[in-house]
Amino acid sequence: MLDRWKRYALGVRIAGILVIAALLLFVGYQVYDFYSDKVGFTADKAIAAYFTALAERDFEQVYLLTDKEHLSDIYGRPITKGEFLQQLAKVTGDEGLPLYAIASEKLVEKGGARYYLVTLSSSVGGSPGKSRLVVALRRTGRTWVIAYPFAIVL
Repeated sequence: MLDRWKRYALGVRIAGILVIAALLLFVGYQVYDFYSDKVGFTADKAIAAYFTALAERDFEQVYLLTDKEHLSDIYGRPITKGEFLQQLAKVTGDEGLPLYAIASEKLVEKGGARYYLVTLSSSVGGSPGKSRLVVALRRTGRTWVIAYPFAIVL
């Protein structure tokens, strides 16, 4: 009878250790997930870098921050880098875009993409204004890239 209780106590201890280990793993993952959005090249920083590069006509940087997997025209045909850069030049015109503030707010994460509401503040013709758009980002490796929208007007 004593052996039976010892085996039962040992089983309870092992189960307790497994529960504690699972809780520690869960808490560790939650801490990692929380801080992964605060440290390094975050989605917010990718959005700011993308629109800043677009405003400053740094098309190479815009291309680097664009998701190549989803880069196609309205008919689904893949767009080459040259076509992309040409379209960026058409979108921005001869001068850079007069952006002075970029704000982003996370809306939802779904299907491997994060969706943000981005507010672009600019001054066109001396009049301040704001534009709001929804931006989708995808993580490729350790980098966030813009999956939608693209500055394409084909």
